[in-house]
Amino acid sequence: MKTILVIFVAFASLLLLVTAAPAEGPGVQFLKYSNDQELEELQKQIIAQYESLGGTSQFHQIQSASVVDPATLKINI
Repeated sequence: MKTILVIFVAFASLLLLVTAAPAEGPGVQFLKYSNDQELEELQKQIIAQYESLGGTSQFHQIQSASVVDPATLKINI
């Protein structure tokens, strides 16, 4: 019973955070969980919300970054 209540409270809190977020920009949310079961439930909820958005993902330009060793630059940091 306690587990169900915790999951319900977590889901309700997540729902309130999502609906309270401003529509004009991205936001950061911190989700707390106590065990692996709660983590799996949160992951399922996040995936379901993401999939319900619809649309497509596009990658406009593939980019790569080189790894630079600061020691080779001869800069005193």
